Amino acid sequence: MLATPYRTALIIAAAIANCSCTLPMQSAAMAASAQVVAIQADGANARPLMRFPDIHENTIVFVYGEDIWTAPATGGDATRLTIHDGSERFPKFSPDGSLIAFTGEYDGNSDVYVMNAHGGNIRRVTFHPGYDQVIGWHPTSGKILFRSGRSSASRYNRLFLISPDGTDVEELILNEAATGSYSPDAKQIAYNKTSRENRTWKRYRGGRVQQIYVYDLSTDKLTNLTENKATNRIPMWIGDKVYFTSDRNHTLNIFSVDPKTKKTKQLTHHTEYDARRPSAGGDKIVYELGGSLAVLDTKTGQSNVVPIQILADAPEARTRLEDVSNRITGIDISPSGKRALVVARGEIFSVPKKDGPTRNLTNDSGARDRNAAWSPDGKTVAYLSDKSGEYEIYLIDALGKTEAVKLT
Repeated sequence: MLATPYRTALIIAAAIANCSCTLPMQSAAMAASAQVVAIQADGANARPLMRFPDIHENTIVFVYGEDIWTAPATGGDATRLTIHDGSERFPKFSPDGSLIAFTGEYDGNSDVYVMNAHGGNIRRVTFHPGYDQVIGWHPTSGKILFRSGRSSASRYNRLFLISPDGTDVEELILNEAATGSYSPDAKQIAYNKTSRENRTWKRYRGGRVQQIYVYDLSTDKLTNLTENKATNRIPMWIGDKVYFTSDRNHTLNIFSVDPKTKKTKQLTHHTEYDARRPSAGGDKIVYELGGSLAVLDTKTGQSNVVPIQILADAPEARTRLEDVSNRITGIDISPSGKRALVVARGEIFSVPKKDGPTRNLTNDSGARDRNAAWSPDGKTVAYLSDKSGEYEIYLIDALGKTEAVKLT
């Protein structure tokens, strides 16, 4: 129902003032606080959310829980490389696989860092107050490729190269660039001018559609490889072809294009989940697929989900008691004016005007329940819940003694 604490407080006050009851203004929050919620972990049934992968030979590096992990490309137990409270993202193996560059928050700001491939000896590389995101490595010079707005007059980004020891910064000639990948001989670079990986725009066809460009560093020639009205993003140069993801057929899948002929071929055919944030290493491409990681072998054309097991302490997922009094997002008053519905932290409570128990009607820490409303006779509560995986409408009796009934 409500989006901000300020609106929450105002609407609670208005709802109480306009009803015939004399429920004290802080009573709802206090009652919700009294019913402390037990937050339960999902345990072995939980699917880990693995993101920002990269691959070198038979090793995948990725992010889980804002820490960096590695795992065999064939599957198995993951090994944690970082444990910092801040965010570590965008890990990329060096061409020889000995180092991993990444964007970290060790000193508060998001800068480029580098560490050994097996973890340890973490060193800060950039020292600019702006946001520096690791994109990859130069194939021959041993420098880290990253994007930054440090020299931009507006919000667009440019690409830079820097040595792992933090020296010899180069600004690429491209006047606007967000992602990029060099040809094996480093004479050309395929790139996107803008980035939309963090946007929620599905099947976007507007003016910020991404195209794959190739810039020849020796001839200053710029070529649009895709010229397609759909999204074409995150180019990866492998051999004599450029690989990328596109949603031209509704879902993001991996395609290849020949820079000489512009002949394009679709390589994966996912329909349920997008192929997101791909990254190339050798002849393989690793990418996100619905929270899991998949690897595409560009030689065989075969793509498989990698069975990775993450054995982490995950303190945030442990069962615990949670005070929800400061997380109220909805309110409704019963027809009799004797009770109120309070939505707090995804749970729905029935709160008495004065005396009586506070009831947690839904009591499901694994779902977000919201938009609760009382029926005119006061016997039933309708609400929305995503416990099935999608938001559906449910009915439950106002005493919370029976199982909720799903209507949609």
